Amino acid sequence: MEYSLEIKSIIDGCKKNDVASQKSLYKRYASKIMGICKRYIKNQEESEEIVMDTFITVFKKINQLENIKTLEAWMYKIAVNNCLMQLRKKVNFTMSIDATYDFTHSTENPVEKLYEKDILLLLNDLPEGSRTVFNLYAIEGYKHKEIAQMLDISEGTSKSQLNFAKNKLKEVLKSRYGVIKSAN
Repeated sequence: MEYSLEIKSIIDGCKKNDVASQKSLYKRYASKIMGICKRYIKNQEESEEIVMDTFITVFKKINQLENIKTLEAWMYKIAVNNCLMQLRKKVNFTMSIDATYDFTHSTENPVEKLYEKDILLLLNDLPEGSRTVFNLYAIEGYKHKEIAQMLDISEGTSKSQLNFAKNKLKEVLKSRYGVIKSAN
């Protein structure tokens, strides 16, 4: 209850363009927003810029927020959308994936306990297109149809990019951490 009263007070202040409230909201959520941005954008400066753009959008549109319980999800969605806008400027998501890559399904599971920075490093090994689709599908929970619409690609391309990402991550996990135990 106290948490929501504090957040409500911060949001009310942001709605009135109160700088102290804006600073408080930024301090509370900037690192989480940065974590989202770094999953999509490799470049630190670009990620920082997207974090700033995200908060500018949040402050401009804070009056549209109807339920304080959805604040985090709303801000995270803005951050993801900002990352996608940045990526669309420079990434061809429809680019075909190397046809020589083996897309056979594997029963291997990735290493279960990796630190967040290790996962970020693994994701950074992926090409931007497949990394973006992986993030949207596996982490953000979007369906292929939604991803296809967001990135202006076909559902098949989304599925292909996800499959490539999964197989590439398994390959990297094997090479860095040794044999991955089978699920069976």
